[in-house]
Amino acid sequence: MFRFTIRDVLWLMVVVALVADWRSDLARQEAIYREMLKPRFPWNSEMREIATKAKDSPKLWAELKAFAVAESKFSQSSVEEKRALHQQYMALKEMALEIPNATRSNAP
Repeated sequence: MFRFTIRDVLWLMVVVALVADWRSDLARQEAIYREMLKPRFPWNSEMREIATKAKDSPKLWAELKAFAVAESKFSQSSVEEKRALHQQYMALKEMALEIPNATRSNAP
């Protein structure tokens, strides 16, 4: 049978704590890296739908282009810029909802 002293158990606790801390640091770094790779805003799928509707509306198309320019100049540090960009996006979404869906001739 194995016999462990208190010193052995303490050393084991130190090693386990170091490994756990190292692993949590790696997980944190991984999360930061994934966050950097993610698009800045979660509305990419909705933007495709707005873009398809914008083909029929010149006003919506101009607003969409202005939004794209504003998004490309966006700096992560400014809360006011983020708020203004979000309001611009919501206005785009409302404009797209006002345009009826185009009927497709090749729909199944």
